Amino acid sequence: MSSNPDASGIGDMLAQALNVVQEGKQAQEAVDAQTVEAEAADGQVRATATLGGSVKVEIIDPRAVRLGAEVLAEEITIAVNAALNAAREQAGLPGAMDLDGLSSKIEEIQQQSTQRMQEFMSSLAGAHANIARAASEGRDR
Repeated sequence: MSSNPDASGIGDMLAQALNVVQEGKQAQEAVDAQTVEAEAADGQVRATATLGGSVKVEIIDPRAVRLGAEVLAEEITIAVNAALNAAREQAGLPGAMDLDGLSSKIEEIQQQSTQRMQEFMSSLAGAHANIARAASEGRDR
């Protein structure tokens, strides 16, 4: 029997899978935190949107309130929609998190882990059979 507590490598596989998931989470958080801006009302209103979907609206020029509630609301809506559209477009650009690559890596780790688990279980069953055989031979004497 090996002195290595994880001769099967299952612990390493699980650690590798956890690292892949953590890297994916960090990449997604970085993408979600990226921002885009859009303006309306001739630059009097600015909307900032994150790729994660958060929106912040600023009245840049105090004269914007003179537009009236209905017009100001319409201009804010225009700025917010433009910022969200820009965020959606930017989120689809290369450099965003590669979900296909992440999924492929996790599938590879899963296959390796399954193979290692099968090898481990086979080894365990063999050891059990040897112990049972030895015990049986000891009783027969």
